[in-house]
Amino acid sequence: MTTITHQQMKRYYIDQNLTFPIPKNFKRLRDCSSKHDWTVESRKKLKKQEEEHQQQQQQYHCQVYLNLFPSTLKCSIDVIVKSIDKSIDDYNDNNSILIGKSRIAKMIKPGVIRVRLVSSLFDADTDVHEDVSLIKLETIQNQPYINHFDKQFALILKNNRIGPGVIGKLFIESLDPSNGSYTNNPPIFELNLNLTSEHEILLTSSHQKIHDNVPLQCGCILSSDPSCLIISDKCNLTLENEKLIHRLSDPLRCLWKSIGRELSPCFSEIDLNELNQRYFLIEGNYECTYQLLRLWHERDPHQANIRFLLTRLKLPFQIIKTIHNDIVRTFST
Repeated sequence: MTTITHQQMKRYYIDQNLTFPIPKNFKRLRDCSSKHDWTVESRKKLKKQEEEHQQQQQQYHCQVYLNLFPSTLKCSIDVIVKSIDKSIDDYNDNNSILIGKSRIAKMIKPGVIRVRLVSSLFDADTDVHEDVSLIKLETIQNQPYINHFDKQFALILKNNRIGPGVIGKLFIESLDPSNGSYTNNPPIFELNLNLTSEHEILLTSSHQKIHDNVPLQCGCILSSDPSCLIISDKCNLTLENEKLIHRLSDPLRCLWKSIGRELSPCFSEIDLNELNQRYFLIEGNYECTYQLLRLWHERDPHQANIRFLLTRLKLPFQIIKTIHNDIVRTFST
């Protein structure tokens, strides 16, 4: 058998009859290429693990607490959202009642998040400028470690007793940036807010007067029960005064569409869409409300008055009190 030799070459056997030399530097290059392939694969694997870890960090739980205060109908609801690696069992306020809790962690992608409270047992506490829509927004950034947040709603109970059972719902929804809607996708969280027992608030004398439907000095009776709500002739102002309409537009600014629908057939959906297109994008809800009330008086001057507004339309009780005490009484005296 013939042997082939060369300086700095190594014999390599394919079979018993044939050999050919392979340079040492070629072998090193082959080994280096193999190591390079392993490095690329390891980087891909490491990147995948990091993405999975980041995805896990963007999964969240939600808990909701109710705070009741003695001798007053005022209360608050606290919404806490934290990632799964953070415990939210450290909410050690003895006066807080857990009324809602997510069972499955949900992913929250970066973007705008809407927290929406729905209940017929509460009104927004406008005394502390709580928005009557009971909606709050939060921006989730692409940094999962800093996106924990909590939202608090200042509320007023409509009655001095609440529970047991479901007292409301909480929705946490994501904004669809393609059309600005929160309703295209299912909510991230949809929680029933539950009380396991009844809670009664012992009211002071000032709250008891309103609760017992005692007539006010002007002759009106303010009650959360629509059947007991009475507006006297003294306070039954017509909406012919532009200053009065301006004052009414502020507390009603978030309700103008629902008011317009309640006033059907005086207003149609086409009318509401036209108001929205002409005024909302430039001047906002306030101007839409002002124009709606002004047109209401133009189209039906006999119906457009405070009594119809407060007793026939489904306004939150806190809004009714604000309009009567802060606006109507100013113009009627």
